[in-house]
Amino acid sequence: MAERICVGDRLPFFLYDTPYSARNRFRDLLQASAPLVVVFMANFGHPITRTFASRYADTYAALHDGGFALVVRSRADKLSRSIGPDTLPYPLLCDAAGVLYEHLAIPTSKSTLMSYSLEGWRILREAKKQGYQPVKGAEQQLPLTLILDRDGTVLFCHYGASLTDVPEDCAAIQSLLEELELTPDYEEAGMPPYDEPVAAMAAESRPRAHHGRRAPEDTGGFQPVRQIREYTVPDLEKTSMFGLFDDPYDEN
Repeated sequence: MAERICVGDRLPFFLYDTPYSARNRFRDLLQASAPLVVVFMANFGHPITRTFASRYADTYAALHDGGFALVVRSRADKLSRSIGPDTLPYPLLCDAAGVLYEHLAIPTSKSTLMSYSLEGWRILREAKKQGYQPVKGAEQQLPLTLILDRDGTVLFCHYGASLTDVPEDCAAIQSLLEELELTPDYEEAGMPPYDEPVAAMAAESRPRAHHGRRAPEDTGGFQPVRQIREYTVPDLEKTSMFGLFDDPYDEN
């Protein structure tokens, strides 16, 4: 029986698929982006997952002291027709089989009363107006938020009590990194503070995602992240299996 991960534990290295690339090494993502904030949510077609994916993309420029990745319980090959390398400014890890979810003991809930917050009900109501049909009696995948260092060690861990119990957007993620003192010491490193012009220009140079229309006042409507485009990723297996402990430790 899997146990919940805790601060101080280490996440194993693994290979993962995105909708636009196969067999990526998680250790490379850590090395390039630590401290890395990883949010695990339900499948990408779920209105709440889609809403937060858009929010994170829209506010990505606010995250300047760490990296971010979103994990979804979706097949990479299914998403590859609508999500390409320029759709989202952060990596989208696909774990349709829930291998990592089971390893981390991320719970599901059969109770909609327990799993939906007021914000969740609002998002779901808007999604239903736009044609979304939830499956009655289906288990709801609860979320998990982790912050990891370069070695995969857990610096912060929060198992969500509801489907929306995750950081609101990338500005909230940046605030969390600052509260946990996981941001660089610019003065010690001889670097200008982020709010100086040089740093501000660097933020503006980050890739920006293009999205469809947003819901009024950013209430989290069930909107497409981007207009559908056709992408072909021949190396993605149809099963899009996500395996732990299959990342070779050979550095070559």
